[in-house]
Amino acid sequence: MAIKRRETNDGARYDVQWRLPDRSKRKKTFRTEREARQFEAKLVTDSAAGVRVDPRGGKIALRDVYQSWLASRPDLSAKVRRGYEDNWRLRIEPQFGSWPIGKIDHQSIQQWVNAMSASGLGPRTVRWTHSVLKMTLDRAIEEDQLLGKNAAARTNFPPMRHVAHIYLTAAEVAALAQVCGAQGDVVLILAYTGLRFGELIGLNVEDVDMGARRVRVRRSMTQVGGKLVEGNPKSDAGRRSVPIPERLMPALKARLDARPASAPAIASPRGSRLSLENWKRAVNWRKSVTEIGRAALRVHDLRHTYASLSRRAGADLRLLQKAMGHASITVTAHTYADLFDDELDHIATALDSLDDTSRAAGS
Repeated sequence: MAIKRRETNDGARYDVQWRLPDRSKRKKTFRTEREARQFEAKLVTDSAAGVRVDPRGGKIALRDVYQSWLASRPDLSAKVRRGYEDNWRLRIEPQFGSWPIGKIDHQSIQQWVNAMSASGLGPRTVRWTHSVLKMTLDRAIEEDQLLGKNAAARTNFPPMRHVAHIYLTAAEVAALAQVCGAQGDVVLILAYTGLRFGELIGLNVEDVDMGARRVRVRRSMTQVGGKLVEGNPKSDAGRRSVPIPERLMPALKARLDARPASAPAIASPRGSRLSLENWKRAVNWRKSVTEIGRAALRVHDLRHTYASLSRRAGADLRLLQKAMGHASITVTAHTYADLFDDELDHIATALDSLDDTSRAAGS
């Protein structure tokens, strides 16, 4: 590393020269020796910390870094990859795609986030979109060493909206299954197993053990671009065995009898795997949920209903976590804290039972 002074028609200039790990040379010019010394000191500090940045890297367009980052992520599921691609195409590429990464600053990112929020985009979608930009810039820093810091690291977001869960009673589950008609048994299976819809339609006949009364979740199906794509459950904990209540046995027996082990356990009338949208059309979902007085009910609320019914049946947090395939009990506690509010009464009852005579005697 060296600083060299040279004379130009506009006065003296100071060139800082150094080498990258691949031994290629780099140079940056400053108007004053002080600026050159400060930059040299930063290079020394960064080098000691293991950070080596190519100043020319800041001129690379964000879209080039994004393509490099996405190509480095074979671990992404088809659904997540499609989500990242859509976020890039719809909201990041139009705003920052052609920008040199060195020009993308905190203020520009914050204004972009504010504009997305003002346009009516939900807080969760804003955060998800921003995460794609942040991970792309992380790639420029950690792998390609094109930047020294991530301008997306300190962004402020609008608060998340609280969405209340909808829990059906057992009577409402039965009523909804009835109004949904011939495929209403899917309502019962979802509400009494807690499976995600993708896990349900991913089941094969061999995954349902009627003798042991267990459903073994091994895969999940996701609809991507109009096609069902097989993938892994949401997490490692998603690979699990779920108990089958006796009330589901007739419906499952009717679904599975005389069918090959590798066939879909829950199939369409034509024998193929169900898709969510096709099933909702078949059961006239909007009309059906309105008929039972639950117009806002989503299919995923049947999974929440399972948590509620299980809690009423006496399941504690640990059992609920295992049955629902949550990665940790913290997730279960955070998601379904409202189902355990009654346990607060036990605290009050315990406090009321304390003997305070010894305290009074000593006062």
